[in-house]
Amino acid sequence: MDRNVVITGGSKGIGKAMVDAFLLENDKVIFTARGEADAKKVLEEKKEAVAEGRLFFLKSDVSKEDDVQKLVEFTTKKIGACDILINNAAIFHGGKVHQNSIKEFEDQFAVNVCGVFLMCKYFIPQMLEKKSGNIINISSNAGLNGGYNMSIYASTKAAVVGLTRSMAMDYTREGLRINGICPSATLTDMFLNGNDKSVIELYENNNPARRLGLPKEIADAAVFLASNQSSYISGQFLSVDGGISAWNGEACQTTR
Repeated sequence: MDRNVVITGGSKGIGKAMVDAFLLENDKVIFTARGEADAKKVLEEKKEAVAEGRLFFLKSDVSKEDDVQKLVEFTTKKIGACDILINNAAIFHGGKVHQNSIKEFEDQFAVNVCGVFLMCKYFIPQMLEKKSGNIINISSNAGLNGGYNMSIYASTKAAVVGLTRSMAMDYTREGLRINGICPSATLTDMFLNGNDKSVIELYENNNPARRLGLPKEIADAAVFLASNQSSYISGQFLSVDGGISAWNGEACQTTR
């Protein structure tokens, strides 16, 4: 489709799946990460797209204003104005509030909320100038409902929901569409490394689909929201979760 796509946190997990998906759409993609090791693996794996000038990487921390401004400059120089912005970068620290440190609180809000704010703040002017643009913010089902041992993380994701819906009110008339995706537990390093086997099995058993989500399934939802097939959708969140968000919490009844 030859669109210009920027994806934060694109070196692994859901972000990498999105890089793969939009390259398959024949778009130009710039992805970011705070570290370079995993990013280099992506560039090597996708060396054909790199050679074609369709894939670029910039080491960047979305919580730092200077980094975000440099990313805008880098994007403009390499591929032009951004058409699709996907705010995927996030960090997770579990625990109950009395167990969490101030640093864990500040770090999560810096990346998960301020990072989304800064990316939108500095990329939206490009979109306003051409009167078109598509922003997809990755929240979480934890941002829609409460979750055990993740109060601060859930708070950051709830903030992303409010930010997204309010931005849709401000910018849809200007030609921008702003939506979000709420994954549930997904097979990523962030989830697998942060939970032991018993917790992972509990997630699987509670889910109507009886499994965790795949990063590609989240990426497929992003491709849809970025397409003309969703042209009348703005300010919405799509839960990609195997049906778990539909559950009312009552015990599962065995059918005969």
